[in-house]
Amino acid sequence: MKKLFLFSLIIICIASATAQGIGVSKKAQGQFEKKYLSATDVKWTNNVSNATVTFKSDGVSCKGHYNISGEWDYTEKFIDSASIAEKAKDSFSKSKYRDWEVKSVAFVEYPKGESLYRYEVKKGISKNYVFFNKLGVLVKTNTTL
Repeated sequence: MKKLFLFSLIIICIASATAQGIGVSKKAQGQFEKKYLSATDVKWTNNVSNATVTFKSDGVSCKGHYNISGEWDYTEKFIDSASIAEKAKDSFSKSKYRDWEVKSVAFVEYPKGESLYRYEVKKGISKNYVFFNKLGVLVKTNTTL
């Protein structure tokens, strides 16, 4: 009986903590709520160095990233290739990554109004993130494992 009571108490504590967004700073939650008023399906996760929120905005799957201080770092909006600016699409088609497998595309918003289109591409065991601005300029690439 004691084991059942203890197990029930642990489950209640975990459920309560999850519902309150344990470990996610109130600053991050507040910034998110101001920026994304119509967000649905909101789910927070965190680790030692940052917090991440997955949500839907106008039916589009998104992921917001907040640093340890609760400041917004960037948000990814997962879009289809047809939603990418024509100049960015054209530049990608002429880039050295044009023959790589496109795993996903996203519109990435950063503080101070900067926004970039990001291609996640893979060839063999190599995986890169390739970023273009709306004018089609290759801004940066990040290699991942």
